[in-house]
Amino acid sequence: MTERVSTGIMGTKHLHGVVTLLVAAAVLVYAAGCAQKGSPVEPDDGTGGYRIVGTLAIAGYAEDVEVAGTLCVLAAGQGGLVLVDVSDPANPEYLSTGETSYPAMGCSYVASDSLAFAAIGAQGIYVYDVSDLLNPVWQSNGQGTFTRDVVTREVTPGDYHEVLTADGYGLKAQECYWYAGLETWYFRQASDEGGSGVARGICLHGNLALLAIEELGLSIYDATDVRNVFFLGSVDTPGEARAVAAEGDYAYVADWRRGLQVIDISDPSSPSIIGSADTDGMADGITYRDGKVYVAAHTGGLRVFDVTDPTNPRAAGFLETPFANDVFVTGSYVYVADRDWGLVVAEEE
Repeated sequence: MTERVSTGIMGTKHLHGVVTLLVAAAVLVYAAGCAQKGSPVEPDDGTGGYRIVGTLAIAGYAEDVEVAGTLCVLAAGQGGLVLVDVSDPANPEYLSTGETSYPAMGCSYVASDSLAFAAIGAQGIYVYDVSDLLNPVWQSNGQGTFTRDVVTREVTPGDYHEVLTADGYGLKAQECYWYAGLETWYFRQASDEGGSGVARGICLHGNLALLAIEELGLSIYDATDVRNVFFLGSVDTPGEARAVAAEGDYAYVADWRRGLQVIDISDPSSPSIIGSADTDGMADGITYRDGKVYVAAHTGGLRVFDVTDPTNPRAAGFLETPFANDVFVTGSYVYVADRDWGLVVAEEE
């Protein structure tokens, strides 16, 4: 909800004017609550080993986050695709917004061609040229029935990239290519691996595509050739698989009410759960970095686990935020997409 509400109200009758003013004020408060989130009143006290260094309120609800260099890309629900300058992590600065017709739920970025992708449900995927960070230019949209998450693989800069999505009931692979005749980027359908369950999250791990499918757990596909993606194996998880990250022989699943699940994928045709941990909230977003797994756990905020022993994840810190939806780690900073605070930038103490 991003409309601006005028407060310049006039009326010839006092009662009508008062009522109109009250209604307008209520709408203004509601709109502000939906569209522009507040920053935290006080910084985190650091008792969980992490402290907030910067925040940025945005229009919409921060659903997904990715950072490349000094650029932060946020899927902001009804707020569209938001670009943020994080060259100074303590003072993130809003740059621009790529408008979307449906709420943006996932995002990805191809640095070589300055392409930003947004997963937007029934409209599939949008791709924007963001070479001018202050003016994202919509290029085209890819197919989708209910696209919730998107990952990209850079292939040939200036010409061709591969895009895979968690799309409603399965995995969809598409090719994004440069159409010189019209000087724009277009999509071609490559593979469509349907199935039962609700696909929520996806990650690429080498030539493997890992798909988090809510009530069905984790499914693994061979994505060596996006025109011939095929199923390898799966494992049910005790909760509802919402997101997945991977490193080496292990996949890490944000499993909603059942927290973190660690899965051995050394044999992709026969994955198995080998460890788990409670996240003190609904595990919804996840990333891996240097022996640690970072989980966005909604009202549980950010939860961090040491997974050097994958069979026994150990709590390694936390950061309280009101409603953490996703997390991305790069350099020494942790970027949290929080429904109420927008973008939260934190660091380990």
